[in-house]
Amino acid sequence: MIVYFLGTGGSEGIPAHLCTCPTCEEARKFGFAQRKPSTLAIITKNNKAVLIDVGTDIRDLLHVPLEAILLTHWHHDHIYGLYKLRWTARKTKLYAPREHADQLIITDPKNIEVHFIRAGDELILDSLRVTALRLNHQIETLGYLIEEDDKAIALLYDTKNLSQKTLKMLKEKKLRLAIMDATYAPGVNDPYHNNVDESAQMGIKIAERVLLSHISHKNLPFLQLAEYVRQKYDGKVLVAYDGMIFYV
Repeated sequence: MIVYFLGTGGSEGIPAHLCTCPTCEEARKFGFAQRKPSTLAIITKNNKAVLIDVGTDIRDLLHVPLEAILLTHWHHDHIYGLYKLRWTARKTKLYAPREHADQLIITDPKNIEVHFIRAGDELILDSLRVTALRLNHQIETLGYLIEEDDKAIALLYDTKNLSQKTLKMLKEKKLRLAIMDATYAPGVNDPYHNNVDESAQMGIKIAERVLLSHISHKNLPFLQLAEYVRQKYDGKVLVAYDGMIFYV
């Protein structure tokens, strides 16, 4: 299983248009610090892709057979790329929570087949077993436990913390990797998203390695954030970036 980060940013991406904050200015100077809205692909052992969220146009970024699309939720920064992906040449199944479903995608899906799922549902997508998990956000939002053979990872955004039931379940799975919502800088308290330390500390409880994603321009600049995490978490936690590949 390969995890391919196509987009690791929050709603606005980095740099945000016309913003002169340190995070955005750094991204204009260094291309590696730029972030597209959240988009991730899991490449199976059979070289097929399962997309999780489509916050950006992926047509020039991913050229392997697309097995399915999973949405965490229907906020626009997680579905923007669907508007163009609808014209894919092959019928493609999309699995998503029902609440706040986008009306254009529902009424005019083109080659996207929409299927609604709920927390607790299980899917078999190529060689992957996927279990939907309930997350804590403004609208109905799902995280995903993804298993292939004896390997397991979890993708957990957008969310504020996790329920005790979900924590217990994920601890039992002995995850190789947890991909966490780290929207905000250390010390920032938000009702719908984690900050860096909340994500890192939660991820360490459930997985061998933790990757922080869904990073807003209100977070620390890339280089400062990477150094903060390196010093505090001794290599167990890393900051994801656009184009990053992680072999599980």
